[in-house]
Amino acid sequence: MRQHTRRLRVLVVDDNRDAAESLAMLLHDHEVQCAPDGEAALTTAQGFLPDIVVLDIGLPGMSGHELARRLRALPKTAHAVLVALSGFGAPEDRARSREAGCERHFVKPVDPETLIDFVRDIAARLTS
Repeated sequence: MRQHTRRLRVLVVDDNRDAAESLAMLLHDHEVQCAPDGEAALTTAQGFLPDIVVLDIGLPGMSGHELARRLRALPKTAHAVLVALSGFGAPEDRARSREAGCERHFVKPVDPETLIDFVRDIAARLTS
């Protein structure tokens, strides 16, 4: 019997609108909002209170790493699960994401099932 998990609030941050909307459609079982850059993400996150933030590392203006650090510093988003998305997947890229506060680092293009499974695991963890 499958454990019932709650719907999560997921904030997708990517300057590529098509990529952000594709991720939002992929995560249709959850409440998803999108932001095109770090500043918009910070503003959205304060009212939306995401459980998970999936953030592109190569954002215009503020990098995804800086966004992650700023989200960690805010009381309303300090406990959100941060997930990095990047075209780069070398060990040093993954280490930089981890140091910025990201729990996972996925390389673009992310395998849809891998991301869905990860979000499902987070939902189960937050439900229990």
